[in-house]
Amino acid sequence: MNDISLTFYDTSRLYYAGYYLKGFDELVKTDGLRVHIAQSLPDRLKTAVQNSEWQHLLFAMVLCRFQQGSKVLYFCIDTHDDNAIDEKTRSGGYHLPLLQSVDAYFKVNLNTHILSHTSALLAHRDKIYSIAQFFPIQPPFRLQLGLRLALPSAWVGYKPGLGHNQPYDGHMQAARYRQSDLKKFLPLEHILAYRDTPKDIDIFYVTSYRSHPRHATVMEQRYQVMDKLAGITRFQSVIGFASNHTLPEKYAHRAQRRLNQSTYLETLARCKVFIYTQGMENCLSSKFGLAMALGIAAVGEPLVNNPHMQSTYPHLHEQFSYTTADSLIDQAIQLADDTEKSQRLGKLNAAMFDNYLSPRAAATSILTLLQSL
Repeated sequence: MNDISLTFYDTSRLYYAGYYLKGFDELVKTDGLRVHIAQSLPDRLKTAVQNSEWQHLLFAMVLCRFQQGSKVLYFCIDTHDDNAIDEKTRSGGYHLPLLQSVDAYFKVNLNTHILSHTSALLAHRDKIYSIAQFFPIQPPFRLQLGLRLALPSAWVGYKPGLGHNQPYDGHMQAARYRQSDLKKFLPLEHILAYRDTPKDIDIFYVTSYRSHPRHATVMEQRYQVMDKLAGITRFQSVIGFASNHTLPEKYAHRAQRRLNQSTYLETLARCKVFIYTQGMENCLSSKFGLAMALGIAAVGEPLVNNPHMQSTYPHLHEQFSYTTADSLIDQAIQLADDTEKSQRLGKLNAAMFDNYLSPRAAATSILTLLQSL
């Protein structure tokens, strides 16, 4: 890859971009890839990025330029949870102006059914590709990425959102997020070292509590799983809702303090079985990727996105096929009692991470596809 150069346009939160930058950095070190960090915008993407009606989605859009010889391609990695689009409200996961402008659009939560039934997406079907889910890690290129602390994005003509339902709130707030993203997360190597942790917890099910009324049904379903699991006294389990706010009275006894990444990983790595429920937009969440990275056996709801991953790794169907609280609990009990099976599935999950989901695997798949275009 020493004839390939990559430019990353620093328009997104490192919470979302760091994982893929890590993959590209590994290819710099082993395969001769060249990477440049740019604070300015390319003419090709400037209009799309500066479109004020869509800037609230930029925080999770990873923008890059690929060059190999005379071939130049622009691409983005859309890490949003949402797998749909609403042109009228400018909402959903897809950034339509960027989709119209780039040569390749990599979607973390790709739902082929929604894609084939949405005209705005179907018009660009040939440039939309699935890409591996991420989780936040310590980013590489930290010196270059630290320049954003002193360079307001408004100077380049755009004001990106800071997160989901978090509009741009000035450079100082954006700089605080950048400083946090540079320091807060563990290096990938430290995360993978937890694979060797002895298992002394049977079942782990800690999930975020969402207070918006539209999430009420899902929160009740999650509570039912916790309630049933808490009644199984022969197991050592870690369960609860994590929230920065006080839980409703009904759920207060299931409150679980929010854990930083290190403590969360230390606890998760001790578990034989991880119960997984879909993210808020039926997405693959970062918790899925972390469980796979640690080689933990899982019991979860069906995965509705990224069908290519599921067809490539059929062992996922053994783990993600359960739709009710009773079926989730029954399978978790069976797996916690069957050490041989849980270890087998854990090893398969770890191998899938290494070969398909890891930053290096994701970066390699992107560059391989771009070379074929």
